[in-house]
Amino acid sequence: MNATVSLEGILQMLRPLSADNKRWLGERLIEESREDAPCQYTVEEMRQRLQQVETRILQGDPGLSNERVEEELLEEMPWLK
Repeated sequence: MNATVSLEGILQMLRPLSADNKRWLGERLIEESREDAPCQYTVEEMRQRLQQVETRILQGDPGLSNERVEEELLEEMPWLK
């Protein structure tokens, strides 16, 4: 049997849990999410990217507008709408 439950529905089902059980479940979910999405960059790659961004900012490049950032986020994560 397949069932679809909204995230809000899941939250409602979990509300009666004790604080300890909620904390335990939260920690398991965080662990799972880390396994599902490993870091995409090495520390050195991140340093290089940050240095590039800092250089662009110092040169007056504003980067993406807030509106464009929001558009891109909603394209990748439509559940945020």
